[in-house]
Amino acid sequence: MIESAAYEIIKKEGFEEGLQQGLQQGLQQGLQQGLLEEAREMVLEALEERFGIVPSSIISRIKDIQQRELLKVLHRAAIRVKTLEEFKEVLKRAEE
Repeated sequence: MIESAAYEIIKKEGFEEGLQQGLQQGLQQGLQQGLLEEAREMVLEALEERFGIVPSSIISRIKDIQQRELLKVLHRAAIRVKTLEEFKEVLKRAEE
């Protein structure tokens, strides 16, 4: 079966549109993941600067967090708390 030139153009445009949408979606997801990772690193960096070595249990709990807003709250807490134990309590409440 011979396809018309118009059909070929429509098919090509649909493919290109789908490709463009896929690329945009991939870029958006990559950006979101990058922002999450940066927020996690900022929390951990603040804790390290204030308290030295951060226990691996806290590191893994922070790395499991998927909400950027929660990480922003934890970053502020990491700056404000007086002890690492106090931060653990904030983290525990945040996870509930």
